[in-house]
Amino acid sequence: MAAVDVQHRELPGATVVDLSIPVTLGLPSLDSTLGAVYVGMVVGVMLYGLTVHQTYRYFKLYPSDKFYVKTLVIVIVLLETLHSVLWVIVGYHYLITEALNIPGLLLGHWSVRLTVIETGFAVYACQSYYACRVYLIGPRYRWLVIPAVISMTTGLGFAIAAGIEAFAFTRFITDFRRVSWLVSIAYGFAVSSDVILTSALVFVLQKSRTGSKRTNSILDILIIYTINTGLLTSVVSIAVFIFAIILPGNLIYAGVSIVGAKLYANSVLAVLNSRKSIDNQFMDGFTSFGIGETPCGPTRQVPRGDLESMVWNIPQLSTCIESNISQDMTFATGTEDANSERGVRRE
Repeated sequence: MAAVDVQHRELPGATVVDLSIPVTLGLPSLDSTLGAVYVGMVVGVMLYGLTVHQTYRYFKLYPSDKFYVKTLVIVIVLLETLHSVLWVIVGYHYLITEALNIPGLLLGHWSVRLTVIETGFAVYACQSYYACRVYLIGPRYRWLVIPAVISMTTGLGFAIAAGIEAFAFTRFITDFRRVSWLVSIAYGFAVSSDVILTSALVFVLQKSRTGSKRTNSILDILIIYTINTGLLTSVVSIAVFIFAIILPGNLIYAGVSIVGAKLYANSVLAVLNSRKSIDNQFMDGFTSFGIGETPCGPTRQVPRGDLESMVWNIPQLSTCIESNISQDMTFATGTEDANSERGVRRE
């Protein structure tokens, strides 16, 4: 029997009418709502796997880190875990449980509402690390943290307000356009916080320059690391800010925000885990000369164990620059390493 050609052929001059259910009901397309969330969720789960790997690597490489740093890492991982679980629940509810139930697809689920608040806390926890890093630089620079903390707290406040608004007034999924402006403002403050904290660290590093080429080369690398750390998260936050304003009726901004929250966590863990890699980059340069080769005092060969501190604690980059920088300046884990290193010098 000959095969019957059942392909739809578009007649010349005919008008194609979209009869899909969302368009018929006057709703946003599934591509820009559940589709955007699905794509964001897939990428987010992949990045969460990277977060787990980086967490394992952190505790493996730095078992002697300070308690508050380990606590912050645990808090960040727990928040990211909850964030991933909530979005998996969202995906299962809309794509499996209510897949063929149109009224069910239109109703807002509790998990969607809760993700707004949870994302705010996840971003706030990650930015707290950068704020603490600036605060621990030293008393002279602590005032730089004030505008950043104000911006961070304000952004968290708008995220909480958006979550409360979502629980109180968003019965249907389309009602989330009422809270999108709050989400956009929250991410606007997240961007401003990133810019303030990054600018503060770059400012301090620039002020720390000396006549030593080796010291300045390390400072250049640290400046690049600092800028790159905040660049990607800022770009994603700007994208969420823009999409929430210009496309409030769909969930594209929600899909992008899933990825953004994961990037914040991975950026913090990447900074913590990169200390040994930076140490290795400058191993040859530091072990090939003594501190005494600079005009700074008695010659001393630099032990390998001190290199990590030299890279991340500015007073240990060179004894020449101690007069220009706070003795307590640190870029990763606090001030105790700097204090212990000064004890080694006295001995």
